Amino acid sequence: MSAPNTIVGLGARTDHIATVPNVDPARLQLTPEESAVLSLVGRVERIELVLSRSTLGEARTIAVLLSLRAKGAIVPARVVPRNQPAPAVDAALAEEVDLEPERKKEIIDLERALDGMDHFAVLGLRPGAPAAEAKQAYYNASRRFHPDRYFGKNLGSFRARMERIFRRLTDAHNVLTQQDKREAYLKAHPALGQSSTPAPVAPAASPAPASAASYPAMELTPLTPVPRSLTRPTPVSAPPPPTPAPVNDAESEARRAERQARLARHPYMARNVKLSELVARGKAAVARGDWERAYQDFHQVQTLDPKNREVATLLLEARKKHDEQRAAVEVSRGRELEQHGDDVAALAAFRLAYSLDGANAEAAYRAAKQGLQQGQDVGEIRALAQRAVDLQGARIEHHLLLGRILMDAGSKKLAKRVFEDAAKLEPDNAEAKAALKKLRWTF
Repeated sequence: MSAPNTIVGLGARTDHIATVPNVDPARLQLTPEESAVLSLVGRVERIELVLSRSTLGEARTIAVLLSLRAKGAIVPARVVPRNQPAPAVDAALAEEVDLEPERKKEIIDLERALDGMDHFAVLGLRPGAPAAEAKQAYYNASRRFHPDRYFGKNLGSFRARMERIFRRLTDAHNVLTQQDKREAYLKAHPALGQSSTPAPVAPAASPAPASAASYPAMELTPLTPVPRSLTRPTPVSAPPPPTPAPVNDAESEARRAERQARLARHPYMARNVKLSELVARGKAAVARGDWERAYQDFHQVQTLDPKNREVATLLLEARKKHDEQRAAVEVSRGRELEQHGDDVAALAAFRLAYSLDGANAEAAYRAAKQGLQQGQDVGEIRALAQRAVDLQGARIEHHLLLGRILMDAGSKKLAKRVFEDAAKLEPDNAEAKAALKKLRWTF
């Protein structure tokens, strides 16, 4: 069967794909296969050349490319001849991602302007703004530019752009809110601190001592000696302690409330309050099954408090549940595509579902079934069919599919064992009986 010219999720074979700028493979947790294929892409490469150079086989390479696309490591690219200026911004705006056009333009404009902005400008503050304003501006910006805000969505190259913006915001926040770093920064950029540095207040002048001429004339008389007995100090009893003023309950309560409010504004206390709110909101999202919201909140807590073991466990669970939900959605979408006759797109959906949740037997089975129908790499579809059997061995259709794949691959002895297992599940199954009859004399 001839390979289709268009690959759903990537484009035509003659199209180009490019590695997202400043992508961090360690953060994406790429598999060895994904790292190998990503190295073939390089900065930019034509799809058909990547497929021809890969040692994984075309079908497996396509699956890996789709996985890299889903993780935000590669994006479709448009190559412009060298004698023409490349419309970088226009190409980025035309990229198909889960962002509104206005949001895409905002991210692009801010990223391009970062190199010419000081720390105050990055946070949107006036020069010399105090540390408290820098902290609040950072929290506000984090809600807009933290990449995990869009967890589960296709950001393409915009994920790397937002990560660069967020790193710059974090650097600005760390410098402007830490006293020693702030002083060093303002010393290196004195013009930025002038608007917030109060003018030195001149000390109040002490009254000059009066000159001798200003005193009235006095007649001095000689001192009379005092007897020594009169110069000895006379013991004096200590005065009784003052009677405490009556306590005003209303005034004491007001002072106590003011002290508690002042403590609540302390950075350390405010941080603990914020962490508690995020954990509570994340747990509430878990209770209602909103795993994407839960992952975002727990991830933010772990960023602020990396040693929190409870949140680390909750974060892993939220990520796993979110991937399971996303995989189920992709399986449903693949089945709808099958009903409309779009088998190529259905295969891509089933493969994506299996890459998200390797324990999804339905995704493995349907990916193997479509792969067999479309003449995909036999090694890949055999592994998928075997995985479906391992996960749900009581379903006879899984055994029958694996048996057909093994027969086509020439593994008749293994195929016979699989069909025998199918016959045990359903002794009157016509396909299993016919296959066993055909395989009876395999030696």
